[in-house]
Amino acid sequence: METRLIPVLDADGLRSYMGVTCATYFEAVLHINSMIDVTERLDMDLLELTDREIDVLAKQTECKLIRKQIGEIRQKKVEAIAANRSPRLYLKQLNSLSIQLFRLEREMKKVCP
Repeated sequence: METRLIPVLDADGLRSYMGVTCATYFEAVLHINSMIDVTERLDMDLLELTDREIDVLAKQTECKLIRKQIGEIRQKKVEAIAANRSPRLYLKQLNSLSIQLFRLEREMKKVCP
């Protein structure tokens, strides 16, 4: 295994490189993509990836955004319970997002086991 440098762009468009030790270049890209914040993104112009790999990265990013939404809705649900209001609307949203997340993760595992 060797250290691989992955180009990352911040919110201002400035490029930096993050290093990670992985067996393959794509594993390193997946690892960095899972670690970076929503304000940062991979520099796709410098990454030489196949269409399948780009699709997997897009699904991974979408999963990350859904998890963030789930966290926000859980917080709203707790606030509703604390204010003695019904959390039913939030529970429906959580169920819908959880199903969506499950399907995306299942698709990712089929493409990239």
